Parts: sequence; C-alpha cells; structure tokens
Amino acid sequence: MQNPVRLNSKKDHGYFLRQKIAPWLFLLLPIIFTLWLKYYPILKAAYISLFDYDPNNQPGTFVGLKNYLDMFHTQFYWEAWHNTFVFLALQILMAFFIPIIQALFLNELRKMKNTVSTLYLLPALIPTTINVIVWRWIWHPDYGVANQIVQFFGGEPQLWLSDPSLVKFCIIFPGIIGGGISVLLYLSAIQNVSPDIIESASLDGCTGWKRIWYIVLPNIRYIIFIQLIIAVSTAMQMLDAPYLFAAGGPSGASTTQGIYIYNAFNKDFNYGRGSAASIILMIIVMIMTMIQMHFENAEKE
Repeated sequence: MQNPVRLNSKKDHGYFLRQKIAPWLFLLLPIIFTLWLKYYPILKAAYISLFDYDPNNQPGTFVGLKNYLDMFHTQFYWEAWHNTFVFLALQILMAFFIPIIQALFLNELRKMKNTVSTLYLLPALIPTTINVIVWRWIWHPDYGVANQIVQFFGGEPQLWLSDPSLVKFCIIFPGIIGGGISVLLYLSAIQNVSPDIIESASLDGCTGWKRIWYIVLPNIRYIIFIQLIIAVSTAMQMLDAPYLFAAGGPSGASTTQGIYIYNAFNKDFNYGRGSAASIILMIIVMIMTMIQMHFENAEKE
C-alpha cells in the first residue's frame, strides 16, 4: 500500500505543474516574440534618438536631446502635428459616428437586413491601393465624377486633391461610404441587447428615439468605447491614405506625423530625428488612450 503522504505530494506536484508552470510554457514564445518584435524596437528607437545616427559606424555621435530640440524648432514638424489633429477631428466626425447611425438604422430593417449588411461590408474588402486609385479618379479636376456632380448643381469645379483646403476632406470622405466591419460590430452589439430590457422600456413608453438614446446606446457603450480608442489611435498614426492620395501635399497640407516620420527615415535618412518623432508620437497616443480609459472608468464608477 502506497504512503498517503507520497500520494498527496505527487498530486500537489501535478497540480503545481498544471496550474503554475503549464500556462507560462504556453505563453513563453508569445511573450518572447512580443518583447522582441514590439518592445525592443521601441527601446532601440529611444536609444537611436539620442545619437546622430550613422548606419556605417553605429550608433554614431551621441547628441543627447539635440534631435528632439532641433525637431521642436522646425515649423514643418508642428505643421505635421496640426494636420494630424485635423485628420483626427475629421475621422471622428465623418468616419466614427456614421457607422453607429448606419447600424441603428440597419437594426430597424425588417427585410433584406443580411443583404444590406453585406453591402456595407464589401467596401472594407477592397484593398487600400485599389480604393485610392478609384477615388483619385473620382476627385480628378478634369474628368472626375465629383466635379461633374458639383457642376450639375451649378457649382464651380474644384481642384480637390490639389487644393490645400480640401485635400484632408477628400482623404477622409471615402471612409464614410459603406462603413465596413465597424457597422457589423455595432449591429451585432445592438442585436445582443436583452429583448427583456427593450420590452420593459416599451411598456414604460420608451420607444423610438428615446429607446435608442436611453436603452440601446448605453448598452453598447463598451463597443463604442473600444472603437473610439481604435479610431483615435489609427488617426494619430495615419500614413497610408494621405501618402497614397497626395504624398503629403499639396504644400504639406496632408503631411501627418506618420508621413513626417516616414520622410525622416526614407528620404532624409535622418534616423535620429525619425526615431525622436516616433517616440514623441508614441507618448502622445499613449497619453490620449490613458485619458480615454480614465473617463470611461470614471463613468462606470
């Protein structure tokens, strides 16, 4: 007969392996790759930003905060920040709230809901480059559809992407067409609102817009908050759309922080300044995200 103490010891050892060691073994590789591919480049960028970086004689001459100070004294850098925040405002106004409205209307449909939902999703499946090519044709000042519509209503043709006052609008506007995956996420959250809550509200006379404002929207607040964080983070790091539409032009009117950093690395070959701009952008996005999370937690309390 085996010793009970030894049996208990084996059980405790097996429990320790299953509950304490096994999870870390499964997470070991993801943690290593996350540290290597995510956090190491951040630390490397912070390190490079302190040098007049020379790829042939790494890391080059140590200059401390000179890259940051020189960058802060450059007007082009602050213009890039101005453009970035304008893009952020347009993104929130034109491409964040509209999918919520689209999902609310979709939820009210009694027929062809799946068909219409699919039509909203299709634009998100088009590659960005193809989408840009189509819209560059639409915005073309000579034969584009946009100017044909403007002239049809008696307006004057516009230069669109060549006009510094219109180029930001032209870049963000395609985002309101369709709605993409965001519409389906909101629609799914709306459909998951408890029917009992909606029925009770209806019995109390809370119908129509009141039902949407007081019942539906508060119950999908969590997905709206997540999408808001994603929208802000994406807008602050915007690079591909402004670059493909106008390459930062005209006259720098569409140059975002993403394009500024890209140009610092790939055109000016100033790795120190590009790394410094990357670190500042990361800090700003992190602060904005923390502020959003603080307000969300404050509302819950």
